[in-house]
Amino acid sequence: MNIRRSPLLTAGTRTMVPTLVLFSVYLLIVGHDVPGGGFAGGLIASSALLLVFLTFGSRGLERALPVDPEALTGLGLALAILAGLVGLVFEGTFLTYTYASVTVPIIGDIKVSSLLLFDLGVYTLVIGLVATAVLRLGTETS
Repeated sequence: MNIRRSPLLTAGTRTMVPTLVLFSVYLLIVGHDVPGGGFAGGLIASSALLLVFLTFGSRGLERALPVDPEALTGLGLALAILAGLVGLVFEGTFLTYTYASVTVPIIGDIKVSSLLLFDLGVYTLVIGLVATAVLRLGTETS
């Protein structure tokens, strides 16, 4: 079956998806010291995946997301739990954040927080859940 797609929607998707993904990564990195950085970034990245799904269908979404969405969900959950365990080991309380100083040759010292690991887990968890739901609900059964 030959599916006709709107050229305007296709062109808009091809320009908006990279922009949305970059903005979601920006929210992830900038927002890791305030609540919601990983969740908001995950929702923006998920909206990019939804746009791909609406334009190219479930096969287009499967091509755009090269990993299994359920594996992505599991990875996100594992990262969030790992971030909680880092706080338990170093601070004595689950989900307490800690900082580590890393020296980068050209840039210098950078402080990295365990909150970034937690937000990365939430980010991948949200993307995996939305992609799984869209692929399960949007697939034809015949």
